[in-house]
Amino acid sequence: MFSAHSRRGLRYNRTLAGALSWQNGRGMFEQNYHRSFRTLALFALALCSLGWLASCGPMPAPAVKKKPAPKKVAQKPAAKPAQASPKTANNNANDEPPSRPFLPQVPESDAPIKPRKAGTLSDLVKRGEATQNDLPELDDGKIAAAGIRKLTGKHLILYTDVPATVEEVQKLPQIFDLAVPELCKYFGVDPSKLEQWKLVGCLIEDKPRFQGCGLYNGDVPDFPNGFHKGSQFWLYNQPSDYYRRHLMIHEGVHAFMSHWLGGAGPPWYSEGMAELLGTHEWDGQQLKLGFNPPDKTQVPYWGRVKIVRDEYAAQRGMTLLDIFRYDGQAHLKNEAYGWCWAATSFLNQHPQTREAFLALKTDTQDRSIEFSRRLHEKLKPQWPEIAEDWQLYVMQLEYGYDVARAATVRKESVPLPAAGATVNVAADRAWQSTGFEVTAGKTYEISASGRYQLAREPKPWMAEPNGITIEYHQGQPLGILLAAVTSPAAAVNAISPLATPDIIGTSGRLTPRHNGTLYLSLNDSPSKLADNSGACTVQIREVMP
Repeated sequence: MFSAHSRRGLRYNRTLAGALSWQNGRGMFEQNYHRSFRTLALFALALCSLGWLASCGPMPAPAVKKKPAPKKVAQKPAAKPAQASPKTANNNANDEPPSRPFLPQVPESDAPIKPRKAGTLSDLVKRGEATQNDLPELDDGKIAAAGIRKLTGKHLILYTDVPATVEEVQKLPQIFDLAVPELCKYFGVDPSKLEQWKLVGCLIEDKPRFQGCGLYNGDVPDFPNGFHKGSQFWLYNQPSDYYRRHLMIHEGVHAFMSHWLGGAGPPWYSEGMAELLGTHEWDGQQLKLGFNPPDKTQVPYWGRVKIVRDEYAAQRGMTLLDIFRYDGQAHLKNEAYGWCWAATSFLNQHPQTREAFLALKTDTQDRSIEFSRRLHEKLKPQWPEIAEDWQLYVMQLEYGYDVARAATVRKESVPLPAAGATVNVAADRAWQSTGFEVTAGKTYEISASGRYQLAREPKPWMAEPNGITIEYHQGQPLGILLAAVTSPAAAVNAISPLATPDIIGTSGRLTPRHNGTLYLSLNDSPSKLADNSGACTVQIREVMP
């Protein structure tokens, strides 16, 4: 629970170090794929044959680095009560940030990676054009007699037994029609090719009605929420207008990819893309797909952020490579949808992965593990950095997480000059490399000055390197200067040092426990970086202990 409420924010009842401490001497994720031992064993054996199953032996947990007590900072005048906080903590789960560590797993494989199948996006679209009018033969008279209404749009014929008094249901074909050109834009498909493309959908409250009139035949399996096959999809009515639309678009993405891209890829990509693009914003006139919701009130009953946070807190977190290994049974559990959304959202936005991730649209005919191996191979030179940023993403995930701005800013580093050095730290980015290497056991003095902006509305919040105490993030004043020493391999088999930084403020000393590059950051939520501006100036020099 939160220990104290300020006028403009929430203060966590932990220090930053304590919030990310090792607990119970555990240094690894507990893997729980929610399937039988026999199935897991067979799956592991298959992966081993590819040489792609990472080691799962436990690693010893490193000792927690003790942090100095945060400096006392003069309290800024409180804002007027009528003004809303631009930095108030988001509507996440009603608990503290997850505090369990995990270890990323890097696969080693000697097996050659199979090349992708030959073919272009244009070839796939031509194939889709030839079959875009293949719709099931249905008896509308029999369907109407069963008490099922027919709603028709340009790209969707929707049958439903949800009462006409639920006005939002009437708009679903219109919303789907708006989604189609957005899907074309994302995947690079010419929308003129889809002029005749239609799907048949069923929005169900009473399943037997649909079974008795030919809309739900024996070849449709039982499913908890939604299911797609060919030119049809089925989904159960949902408790919120948002989540009903989300499921419709989700199944529509499956249908679009299967028809126009020749397939939807392996489970993590197929379900992840449907979740990524199904997450939307609708204002009654305009539709935006791939929406990054700033708080949970805009996406009622969606819950993907909460799934990841809860799973991580329960020590069932996933690395990207864990998610890549999902099999066809993984999505019988709801947790897999949360992790696949998180993976695709991260890869779609991260500056080091976005280009390679977007290129996957031409490889979707391949549902095998080779699809993921090719992606990993393409990103292999940067993988330790990507894995470290994923680690921070999972540990700090919240609504509106700005992956691009929160991505660690790295650069080539050189030894710190004997005379020291001066660097600038931007307020609108998360961790930033100083470009200088420091040595384990030596002591460095870090001093900072300057003013920078941490919010724009309702008025600018100006801060200095000691931070401002009208709001806290991760137990420390907003905007306070943090420091950590890391290296490319530091997060491969341990928690990233960036997750357990030292508190510096306007002045402090740092004695690294290992060699590496010095990184600095101005403490703020990863969802609130876009309205920051300015920078502070930091001087670094070696001193006697």
